[in-house]
Amino acid sequence: MARSVETRGPAIVDLPQRHEALLVLDIDEVVLEFITPFCRLLEDHGARLHPESFRLTGNVREISTGAALSGNRLDAITEQLYREQDVRQRPVDQVHEALDSLSRRADIVFLTAMTPSHYDRRRRTLDQSGLAYPMIATERSKGAVVAELCERWSSGPMVFVDDLPPNLAAVQRSAPQVRLLHFMANDTFRPHLPPLPAGAASADDWPEAAAKIRTWLDG
Repeated sequence: MARSVETRGPAIVDLPQRHEALLVLDIDEVVLEFITPFCRLLEDHGARLHPESFRLTGNVREISTGAALSGNRLDAITEQLYREQDVRQRPVDQVHEALDSLSRRADIVFLTAMTPSHYDRRRRTLDQSGLAYPMIATERSKGAVVAELCERWSSGPMVFVDDLPPNLAAVQRSAPQVRLLHFMANDTFRPHLPPLPAGAASADDWPEAAAKIRTWLDG
């Protein structure tokens, strides 16, 4: 029997709608730091990140032996980070100012692929960080979720922001009318980024990202 796909958060039909435009944001490396606290946690486990490609597996090694950590061990460390995210993950620099300004032009929804079982903890982390926008955590394709959001926000512009090019590509396939922005707060993996989908833009910080998003929303 196939495993059911889990989603936590408000139903799309119940999301507040105050604007015609919608801004959909990934969370890790877009709204909350991920790589920086993950690297600090690796140090606690006697390991260090050596980015040589766009992935974690094979690029995290034990400090003492140089041996690469297994995927299972990396998954366990990632799970620890999510369990402790309220004390480890901090808002990305200048995200508050950017979203406060953009929220006057568009509704904002967070869309994360973080394991939905951590939903309540992440919701508290965001609220305590002053980022109280609606959040959906899902194991579904982000493209499918964004396509459903497009049905609700059908009359205005829509922007999707994510740090992973495959997620941008998934949204482009499912909802080609959505404007795409690649954003990654930590630049560790930027030299190894796979190609962005055609037409996608990129930004290195939130002031630059907000300026591009405003252009799309006002266009």
